[in-house]
Amino acid sequence: MKIRYNILILLIILQGSIASAQDDINGYLTRAAAFKERALYSEAVALYTEAIAKSDDYRLFSGRAEAYLLKGDIDAAVNDYAMANKLKPGSGYLGLARSYTLSNETEKAIDNLQYHLKSDFRLPRKEILLDPYLSSLEDTPGWRQLWKNEWYNQMDEAVAEIEYYINAGKIKQAEDILSGVENLYQEQPRILYLKGIISSANNKNKEALEYLAKAVADDDAEYNTWKLYIEQLAESGNNISAANECDRALRYFPEQTELIFMKAENLRKANDRDRALEVAEEYLKLYPEDELSNRQAGIIAAEKGEYNKALRYFSKNVENNSGKAKCFTDRADIYLQIKSWDAAVYDYSMALDLWPRDADAYYNKGIALMNMGKTEEACHDFRMALRYGNRKASGMISKYCIR
Repeated sequence: MKIRYNILILLIILQGSIASAQDDINGYLTRAAAFKERALYSEAVALYTEAIAKSDDYRLFSGRAEAYLLKGDIDAAVNDYAMANKLKPGSGYLGLARSYTLSNETEKAIDNLQYHLKSDFRLPRKEILLDPYLSSLEDTPGWRQLWKNEWYNQMDEAVAEIEYYINAGKIKQAEDILSGVENLYQEQPRILYLKGIISSANNKNKEALEYLAKAVADDDAEYNTWKLYIEQLAESGNNISAANECDRALRYFPEQTELIFMKAENLRKANDRDRALEVAEEYLKLYPEDELSNRQAGIIAAEKGEYNKALRYFSKNVENNSGKAKCFTDRADIYLQIKSWDAAVYDYSMALDLWPRDADAYYNKGIALMNMGKTEEACHDFRMALRYGNRKASGMISKYCIR
């Protein structure tokens, strides 16, 4: 009995170590993905290289290969895509096709694209046809010959068609296509996803959630399934569950950094603003200059009453996006809350120079001017606010502007 107990303890410790190591690798993948999105390709390469010293995960090699490709080092990219293929067969073929296309080795590019289409990593037809790396292949005989083959099965085609019809608002056509494949593929994750997306389009949130919850219980569920599931949880008002599912999804898709943004937003809507700000600031570390990142963090900080912090985030947006009215009104709203009237008037004025039809900006500017004792100027702004649709302004006009 004691031996069995010791073995169990060792297994628990081992599983914990594996999970911890995986989380560590996922952290690298997340940060490197953000570097690539910010066009910091050398920094991404350095981060992948650091992670590769700890693990031979194929995703690290394919990720570094993409960073090399983006910075124009085709030979290094080819080497890393080949290594990814060695570690996980099929994972590097599309990258090799892109690399050989850029180096004008058309035959090799077509060959590797064909291998990709035969692999478990095959992208949907639409994504390949719209891939900017591969566009120069379209007029070649090899490309035309390649697409004479049927690479996609009935399920693949059904997903593409149903997504198209749902986006076009043609739900009946989507339902007809589903009926043609449902019995063939039973309760596979992609069938459950299709049922979920159609139920969602029909505003059957509860039904959609049931299908999608079953789908994500399978390790083969794709990212679009997870994202729709999280969105449906949020739409149902179950924001805490949505935030938790963002964490689960990140374990499968660590390079989908938007999950961190979604988690912060769901925590905010659940009124767990301490955690929301913590997560928002985690996302902000990945995208420190991003407008949406700073805005999210600023809004949460303001809701927590941390106005100085909110001003810091909104000021960053003003610095980086001086041509966007919303960046000025965000900061002006904080100045209004802390009764810094002069600063509020300045920012609302800047916003109105950029977008002179903003009824709320006129109204709030009028409030600030009233508090500065500038009634005549305030009344002008209240009238402009009413003109553009702010009904609260009529009360201020009646009270202060009619003699």
